[in-house]
Amino acid sequence: MTSKERITAAIEGQETDYIPFSPFLAYVWGYFPESVRNMGELGFLKSINADPLWRGAPCPVAMIPPEMEHRSYQDGKLNINEIITPVGTLREGSISSQEGGTSFLVEHPLKTKEDFKVRLWIEENTRCELRLDGVKSHLAGNDVEGVSIGMLIPRGKSAFQQMVEHLVGTVELVYALEDYPDTVEALWKTMVERDIEAVRLVAESENYDYFLTWEDSGTQNYSPKLYQKFIASEIGEWCRMLKNNGKKYFQHACGHVKDILIPMKESGAYGIESVPSPPTGNVSLKQTRDMVGSDFCIIGGIEPVMFLNLTMEELEPYVEQAIVDGSGGPFVLANSDSCPPGVTVEKFKLVSDIAKRRR
Repeated sequence: MTSKERITAAIEGQETDYIPFSPFLAYVWGYFPESVRNMGELGFLKSINADPLWRGAPCPVAMIPPEMEHRSYQDGKLNINEIITPVGTLREGSISSQEGGTSFLVEHPLKTKEDFKVRLWIEENTRCELRLDGVKSHLAGNDVEGVSIGMLIPRGKSAFQQMVEHLVGTVELVYALEDYPDTVEALWKTMVERDIEAVRLVAESENYDYFLTWEDSGTQNYSPKLYQKFIASEIGEWCRMLKNNGKKYFQHACGHVKDILIPMKESGAYGIESVPSPPTGNVSLKQTRDMVGSDFCIIGGIEPVMFLNLTMEELEPYVEQAIVDGSGGPFVLANSDSCPPGVTVEKFKLVSDIAKRRR
């Protein structure tokens, strides 16, 4: 079987010649030796006999915001970004981490009731349109080998999850929902409208069969009740539109998902991508399979902390058990979510060799 045939068969719960191993290279890629990075990701995956699964391939739709002024500057250690609109100014601040190669948002843009109204104006004046150049380039390139899971919406995650992570923050959002719920929900509903508009365009276009968002689902940031009301309700609409057009949605979930696995499935998601076991997550791979049954796809199995800390000798039985625990339904072996710097090329190669022995 080709990689494309093998991954597709595994996703659809069909027989494969062996278990596909489709690693997630986020974060670790930039720390590989230059000789490895010079291969490109596809070249590297081929060199270790892994099967390319392109998560978050270019979204077919763009969100076009209204004209606004943007200003960036340094304020001590803070990187400040300001958005200046006719109805007010939003300011956010982040701190760069040289060690982690990333940045952390420490000042969210929505801090007051008036800030929510400014963001509402932005969403009300944003439009969606098809932008297929990136999709066509991807389909003619990396997608030729392996399988692509396209990014479903331009913002990359549901409206409420966007509020939690990028616009408001967990604690502040809970307070805002108590202090001025109508204002918060007015913004949320308008953001959902934009997302639904984007999904409708995506569902009716011909590009990918599978989609995801960087949902980062996990109950560390919200209760199961809030998940049901604000996230599952939106994702359910996405899934209905996709299903009507013969497409499937995977939920990227890299946190504590034990209490939202069933709602996730009931909302219409076809599978979960990056399900983490402890210590990152709060439900084992076997428990996940037992909970979701044989008609729900799992992509993952190798927990990031274990991938980093286990020795080569310890990693082999761990991976063997992960394959056993994930089986019993559609399954693609992968390291769950991003991979910490320090995981060696040799470990990736070992997992690939183990997977090739399993059918």
